[in-house]
Amino acid sequence: MDHPADRISLFSQSLFALSLDAAVEATAELGFPAIELACRAPHFDVDLARTDAANVARHIRDAGLSVSALSLFNSFTEEGSLDRQVDEAVTFIRLAPLFGASVVKLTPGPPSSSEATEFHWRLLGDAMRRLVVVANDLGVRLAFETHMRQLTDTLAGTLRLLDIAPSDTVGLTVDFSNFRFAGEDLREAIPAVGSRMLNAHVKNGVLGPDGAWLFDRLDTGLTDYAELLALLRNAEYSGYLAIECLGPDAAERPIETARRDKAILQKYIDQTSYARA
Repeated sequence: MDHPADRISLFSQSLFALSLDAAVEATAELGFPAIELACRAPHFDVDLARTDAANVARHIRDAGLSVSALSLFNSFTEEGSLDRQVDEAVTFIRLAPLFGASVVKLTPGPPSSSEATEFHWRLLGDAMRRLVVVANDLGVRLAFETHMRQLTDTLAGTLRLLDIAPSDTVGLTVDFSNFRFAGEDLREAIPAVGSRMLNAHVKNGVLGPDGAWLFDRLDTGLTDYAELLALLRNAEYSGYLAIECLGPDAAERPIETARRDKAILQKYIDQTSYARA
């Protein structure tokens, strides 16, 4: 991926209003070079992964798309469900080579870092140790997302995850807006985690009076993408930028919304020095 335009992906959660087949076709028709495949219903859930993964992978290849990441929605912080959560994650990690994906995105699970106990962190550490064994055998990297109301909702929580990770097989999917929702300064956060960034989520929005997330156009919200792209260039980040459309417009007009945010991101790339990275 020598040019930033080749690093733009679409997180298929942006197209949850569409079936998986329709989402793949739309992603290709919109000109995205890659798709981050949401590994849950209504797209690529664990049942489909265990029964028809080869056909899904073939459809994506035939559409001319790369898979920037398999994108999981996990919780490794509840003792009663930990074994099942690890087992399901292993299913997807083992499928990553079939999809040509070197990165699997995971989420650590709730609660927020401010409410987490040592027990939550021990469970997460146990899960990571078990998953890293599988990932290492396959040459796959595990990219835990910086996610609101989970253990990695702040920079401090994210750094703690990296500190307890058993190896650098574990890295991050940095969701820039989630950091901003938490009040983090990206001028501090990106240098702090840049060397462990494997994947990135690109969206924007603000917090409502009640703390609710109000998602908007990519150029409207707390995240300054012109500034951010310069930070990424300085951090020598060369992974994907996966656009994530979550607002009401994504539910009502999913294709138009993805097209709009792709054009906005491309404009930022063209206008900043990141295009010369």
